[in-house]
Amino acid sequence: MKILIITSSHPTKSAGIVAYDLFKGLKEINGNEVRILTKAWDKYKDDNIISIDSNMKEYLYRVWDLRRRIIKKLLKVLFGYKVNEEPKIKIKTNPDYAMMVPDQTETYYKTKKLLMRAGFIPDAILALFLPRFISYKNLYELNQITKAPVFLYLQDMAQMTGGCHYAWNCKEYMKKCGKCPALYSSDEQDQSRINWEYKKGYLDKTDITAIVSSEWQYLNLQNSSLLADKPKHKILLGIDSELFKPGDKKQAREYLNLPLDKTIIFFGAVFYLRNRSKGFKELIEALNILKSNLKSVSCIHLAIAGNGDKALNDIVPFDYTYLGYLNFNQLATAFQAADIFVCPSLQDAGPMTIRQSIMSGTPVVAFEMGVALDLVHTGETGYRAKLGNVGDLANGLKNIIELDLDNYNKMSCNCRELGLKLYCPPQQSKNIFNVIENVLVDKS
Repeated sequence: MKILIITSSHPTKSAGIVAYDLFKGLKEINGNEVRILTKAWDKYKDDNIISIDSNMKEYLYRVWDLRRRIIKKLLKVLFGYKVNEEPKIKIKTNPDYAMMVPDQTETYYKTKKLLMRAGFIPDAILALFLPRFISYKNLYELNQITKAPVFLYLQDMAQMTGGCHYAWNCKEYMKKCGKCPALYSSDEQDQSRINWEYKKGYLDKTDITAIVSSEWQYLNLQNSSLLADKPKHKILLGIDSELFKPGDKKQAREYLNLPLDKTIIFFGAVFYLRNRSKGFKELIEALNILKSNLKSVSCIHLAIAGNGDKALNDIVPFDYTYLGYLNFNQLATAFQAADIFVCPSLQDAGPMTIRQSIMSGTPVVAFEMGVALDLVHTGETGYRAKLGNVGDLANGLKNIIELDLDNYNKMSCNCRELGLKLYCPPQQSKNIFNVIENVLVDKS
């Protein structure tokens, strides 16, 4: 079988690695021929990972863009001359909803070019990250030209709404969008409605199957007016079980310069102070409640990963070690070093860190959001708190801190066993392939 994976993200970096894991896994099943077509330009070692732009075109574009910027700056500095350019209309958005591309009706590449760069006619198309790369018009045309069914693997809510990645309490995506809070709009015919009508027009005539990676997404998908009538499946994203695994806690702590005799609570703070959806404010409130309910606070130490913020010094109620930005290997070590991972996300399809922690054998305390609905089971793999209830989040942390060693070790083993059962990469690839194969059999 020939399978084309499409992703705007770099397939070997950050969240984009989802595409690469699927690429490797699907190749190992029945000798499938699998290729990745990506917007991210790089000198990929594997010829089956293809950038939409060729090396020469990318080079010429960069030279042209640099030359243009230099000329503009010289004209302004030497002669005070400002180059007139047609002003771009910027649509103001509410960052809480993460509407990164307000106008989703634009087509960035011709479909014929996509197929030419792919270099083959696929039997199935697996579309992951789409922003500023693949339009719904492209998906329709790819389906019509190749007759290959499209499998849309949703990473958040953007593909099931008029553009927002997280809808919060807005229910308009269940209808036709419009009056969009992400756009500060009270107009029924705003850009979100335009996006919805554009998407719906192409989705209705495209052979497309929707796949989501958490129970939270699946519940939202069932309510989406865009995709409610399409076949739908839930398949958890895979995590490298050889990298993220239980390890020597003492050794991991020594490597990260963490105290050996404390209970380590681990969490990330990348953009958390500026991103309401990540729940950092709620986490700080929960930690303060935890501090007031513990007999001794000296036994607790926080390990904080991410970009960090100077404000942490004033608001974190326990001693902490700031680990900075961690690569995948360092992140795996941090999970091995920690006793608990806490995730306070209020709107999140994942996050990936919950999957990584469970696979590493580290219990998780999280709100009932995203993949926590699938993986965080109170008393078994951690504690799942009521959404937004900071007292319950604090209670979950306290419960795990006070576990005796035998019960904690049992919970840790439960985490690892669940991860291996549900979402190691071979299992994810197998589940995806089974969905693709069943659709193709039904078509034949």
